[in-house]
Amino acid sequence: MTRPRAAVVLLALAAVVVLVGLGVTAGRDGEPAGPGGRGERPAAAPVRSQEPSPDAAPAARGSPDDPPFATAVSPDGRYLVDQRGEPFLVRGDSPWSLLTDLTPDEQRHYLQTRAGQGFNAVLTALLGAVANGAPSDDGATVDGLHPFVDGDVTRLDDAYWDRVVVTAETARRLGLTLFLYPVDGWSVGKAFSPGGPDDCRAYGRAVAERFAGLPNVVWVMGGDYFPQTDDPAAGSDVDRCMDAALGGIRDAGDRRPFSVQLGYDVSRSTDNPFWAPRVDWVFAYSYYPTYRAVLDARATAPARPVVFGEGNYEGENNQAETAPTTPETLRRQVLWAMTSGAAGDFFGTDDWELLPGWQDRLGSPGVRAVTVARDVLAGLRWWELVPDGGPATVDGGRALVESGRGRPVLDDAPGDVLDDDYVTAAATPDGAQAAVYVPTARTVRLDLGLLRPGVVATWVDPSSGARHAAGPGPDFTTPGRNADGASDWLLVLR
Repeated sequence: MTRPRAAVVLLALAAVVVLVGLGVTAGRDGEPAGPGGRGERPAAAPVRSQEPSPDAAPAARGSPDDPPFATAVSPDGRYLVDQRGEPFLVRGDSPWSLLTDLTPDEQRHYLQTRAGQGFNAVLTALLGAVANGAPSDDGATVDGLHPFVDGDVTRLDDAYWDRVVVTAETARRLGLTLFLYPVDGWSVGKAFSPGGPDDCRAYGRAVAERFAGLPNVVWVMGGDYFPQTDDPAAGSDVDRCMDAALGGIRDAGDRRPFSVQLGYDVSRSTDNPFWAPRVDWVFAYSYYPTYRAVLDARATAPARPVVFGEGNYEGENNQAETAPTTPETLRRQVLWAMTSGAAGDFFGTDDWELLPGWQDRLGSPGVRAVTVARDVLAGLRWWELVPDGGPATVDGGRALVESGRGRPVLDDAPGDVLDDDYVTAAATPDGAQAAVYVPTARTVRLDLGLLRPGVVATWVDPSSGARHAAGPGPDFTTPGRNADGASDWLLVLR
């Protein structure tokens, strides 16, 4: 969400901070954002910092009447599940400065609107900085509440955190899972200035205890985060502080899923050797065609859910030399990700920093674009969809799309979403359902022998949800322009 992108610079922190000599990456407004930038479900070495203390109490799981929230990872490691063990498709939004830029009434209005639009998840920073959209770098809210007493990260200010918990309770009633960032690169050295790893750990435990009674929380660290170290596996000072904060969360008995968001333009949580064995799900990040980052993340072992956490935001363009972000850009990001194995996605707009007039833009065209795309995939057994064995997949194998799929991006090379024409596809292992995303007009040929006899094919307009009979195949030709005037279509077989 760096708007615009800026170069990575270096900064030394004040002497009172033990985390010294770390990198500072540009924040969303192009200004320095703080050190570093904006648990593998244990299969590698176990992470000692995540062991709970003997007196720890587990986080609340809520009441039987609660809406579904993301609470754990599925047994096969491919998606998140709710408190009843049912698949949870992340349909997220990204108001980064929600907790600092808005008053409680405004927060309630924002969350109510998003819940009414079909969103079920919101990600936001727990601590404010100018670079993550907040009013100031000291972490103060728009009306002057501060997160810490005298800046001491081990002493949480009740007025600030009581408000945050009330907002989390509002989200709970609305059926919204909060993906919360206790520590991010923008606030470290500013609002968050610990005296060392012990402070980081104490802070993590205190935060977890604040949220222990709420079932609708998932943890994230980082955010446009570029660790600055000569030994990535050992981690930077900021890495170890974030890990200590995670350790404090685990000390409190909180085992809720955790991940880290690394830096732009393309990254996956598992790219970094320090974090790869610690994350429970993978935050996939790409301003480029999204299938590449998602497919690469899905190929890492052991299996972990991949959530497409950030791409191009509505109203912004991170590649000035290419076309502006459009509704087609936004739905391409969603549909490429979902037909490449993602367990959901997060949508974002230029109002991540809650710019004046944000209330009038809550019903933006981008909201409809992603909502229609999500609705189509939600109607399938999306949690069972396996990306087909085309040339973009790591393991290859027999491909559902035999011809007409275009040339894939095979690495993290720069490229605009609208300049790519690759067809992605996924099918359930039993051959009963499949989805093929065709981003430009053409004819594709499918290997129907991979699907059950009697499967019916339907073209779905991803901009409106309208459906058109597709014929028996194996050759399928896109029906022309969709309701948005573009040429992308989704072929659903079931």
